[in-house]
Amino acid sequence: MLAILAAVAASPLIVRAAPGYDPWTWLLWGREVASGTLSTADGPAFKPLPVAVCALLAPLGSAAPVVWVVLVRAAAGAALVLAYRLARDLDQPRRGQTPSRVGRGLLAGDLAVVGVALAGGFALEASRGGEAPLVIAGALGAIACWRAGRLRAALGLAVACALLRVEAWPFVALAGVAAWRRDPALRAPLAVLAVLVPAAWFVPEWLGSGDVLRSGSRARIPNPGQPALADVPALASLWAAAKLLLVPLWIGVVLALREPRGTAPSAGGGAPAPGGGSRLLAAAGGAWVLLVAAMAQAGFSGEPRYALPGVALLAVAGAAGLARALAREETIDRAQPDRSSPRWRLALGAIAAAAVLSAAPALAELRDVRDAQAHQWALARDLDAAVRAAGGREEVLACGRPYVGRYRGPLMAYALDVTKRTVEPDAAPHAPGVVFRARLTAASAPAPDAGPPFRAAARAGEWEVLRSCAEN
Repeated sequence: MLAILAAVAASPLIVRAAPGYDPWTWLLWGREVASGTLSTADGPAFKPLPVAVCALLAPLGSAAPVVWVVLVRAAAGAALVLAYRLARDLDQPRRGQTPSRVGRGLLAGDLAVVGVALAGGFALEASRGGEAPLVIAGALGAIACWRAGRLRAALGLAVACALLRVEAWPFVALAGVAAWRRDPALRAPLAVLAVLVPAAWFVPEWLGSGDVLRSGSRARIPNPGQPALADVPALASLWAAAKLLLVPLWIGVVLALREPRGTAPSAGGGAPAPGGGSRLLAAAGGAWVLLVAAMAQAGFSGEPRYALPGVALLAVAGAAGLARALAREETIDRAQPDRSSPRWRLALGAIAAAAVLSAAPALAELRDVRDAQAHQWALARDLDAAVRAAGGREEVLACGRPYVGRYRGPLMAYALDVTKRTVEPDAAPHAPGVVFRARLTAASAPAPDAGPPFRAAARAGEWEVLRSCAEN
């Protein structure tokens, strides 16, 4: 835990704290909310919790983007700690633990941390302030609190997940029904939350764009290469999600599902029978992944990052199932010492080899994330200098429309302190206006292209500024 906290604190020095596309939009909307306005007519789907937090961060000014990213990285660290503790305790009795079971729990915890940390996209989403680490931390925390009998805390974290991703709604609804039956004192708060959660999604969108369903419509416009554009989107989404989890943990998921059916612990405490907790967790993770695939088939993008919370649950369940199976093999070999090739060692060696092979791409991704974040940090840093070199905010806006290129609209709008609709990230530049050209990634060509009548006006770091101003 101390190592994870230290890594989070030092992360901005190792991997630059540059927000991604969606986080820049949340920061922009949060600043608008803090100032009493909101324009969501353009941009990604609205998410209530990130925008609310970014509204609280707005008074920090230029430090707000860094603070947001660090908060998400802290959530990623919390997710790893929770994954360790949940996998360690998942199928363990709370009293009378034997040394072998304690060791099994520690192995399960270690495997869960590795599985979640190296799940495809987890490091990238944490590095750029995406919502997936927040959802994973909230989901694992809710499960841990539910198992400990802390219903209110569990429901609070579940509601936080519901304010981050709509895929959480069915799971939160099921938890709400169970809590309604279990604790009559919670019925009034649950009824209020059943109204407030949808309102938090739809009312701001209605006020900001005039279209209650704009977010849903926007979510049905997939980016290039996403599962929604495949011949069979559901299968493409499932395959993309399957590749996120390390191969040995998929083996662990199968082993967890094959365990004898156990009884999940009640919210009032009590230990589960072996196999019960991991089975339920694997089922919940699989249901999340299937829901993302079904939504992809219905026209939503089905991006792998949407499946990450479900994959994280599968990673924890797989870690528990794998540790339990290894412990059983070790017990068999100790009971039969005359075997020339212990099954436990063979199984451990095979799993270790599979882990190395499947972890190699994930470890390479960590290096790529660092390089990508360094470039995004340079873009954000140099954009302020480019605006100043172009004469400042007022002169840029007076000249005409700002053009900035794809996926950089929220960054440009945040730098100029205007609504996202004010800038143009997609269309080809037309005079009058100011063009801010830069490389979206370190390997891509500068964009957008702008010929006459645009002429070079300034350059600052990664950005080249061209303009053709309106005549007074």
